[in-house]
Amino acid sequence: VAMQETARLWATRLDAAIGPFVRRGFRFIFAIALATAVALLLASVPLAAYLHVMQPLLWVLLAIYVALLMLAGFARGAAQGAHRFLVFAASFAGEGALKVVIALWLVAIGFGVAGTMGGLIAGAASALAITLPAVISGGAGGSWQRGEQLKLGRSALLVLAVTTATNALLFIDMLFAKHHFTPEMAGYFGAAGTVARTIPFAASFIALILMPKAAAARHVGRDALARVLGLAAGMTAACVVFVFAFINVLAKPIVAVTYGPAFSGVAPILRAYTIDEALFALWAIANAYLVAVARYEVVIYLAAATAAEAIAMAIFGSTPLRLLSTAIIVNATLVPVVWVLALRTLRDAPQAQSPLLAENA
Repeated sequence: VAMQETARLWATRLDAAIGPFVRRGFRFIFAIALATAVALLLASVPLAAYLHVMQPLLWVLLAIYVALLMLAGFARGAAQGAHRFLVFAASFAGEGALKVVIALWLVAIGFGVAGTMGGLIAGAASALAITLPAVISGGAGGSWQRGEQLKLGRSALLVLAVTTATNALLFIDMLFAKHHFTPEMAGYFGAAGTVARTIPFAASFIALILMPKAAAARHVGRDALARVLGLAAGMTAACVVFVFAFINVLAKPIVAVTYGPAFSGVAPILRAYTIDEALFALWAIANAYLVAVARYEVVIYLAAATAAEAIAMAIFGSTPLRLLSTAIIVNATLVPVVWVLALRTLRDAPQAQSPLLAENA
């Protein structure tokens, strides 16, 4: 949601308004992050015994980490929409490097799991420290406009709904694999899924650039939006074909390197899994575009697909092939549905540049 707003300001040459928006939004997100941390601590009372994590310190550290990650996520989104991609990239690189170094050091000197959590906290704090100064400064003002908080919260809940449905479709097969299969077969299935999901994860890097570009182009003109959507489709298709072919040609050595010779039985499952994940990636990029341009009606179709897939897997998913066949059918159905929704947005896009952009040109 932060990305959508800062992309709009960037596209309409209102960069000076980015700082005030971030300052307003950060106070709002800080309150939500604090409330989430408190709720997590309260939930830890019944969850501690269930998850066999009895140390209160670990739950406190987890609550701090989640709160920091929410704040960093908001700042990152603002940087992404403002097209400050160097800052955006540096936040991920800095977080990854720092959390590994700090976690290894703290574990090495005897802090155990608490040391690992310390590394995660250090990484999230570094991401916030890198991104927030780049987007919070500049511009005058900082008071909320009428209804702005409500709009921000409503949009965030809709994005949450779409994201939840998307992740359910990505991971729901593992739930039924653990229910239907023997532990050995479930292990093979999980290993195949981990390798196959590199297809949508690879395509998701395209979405990191597609989303702010689409959010900005929405306020520029129909031609600009169509170019962004066409470029995303072409790049995603090329990425999916390449990674799909790479995994299938080198399936046995990939499995041998990642999981060892004991997982040689994964290869047949992996071939079917790559088809499923390739189809998922093809509709997921259009789904990311729809979120970027604030068209959330796709959640209805994703929720229906999740329900249908869950019912079918519960009834018919007694073997890996049946489980994956169900997922393949659902994802194959979603590809045209989500892309039709994406193409429809072009009808509502402005036919010409906004007046402010035309004047600047």
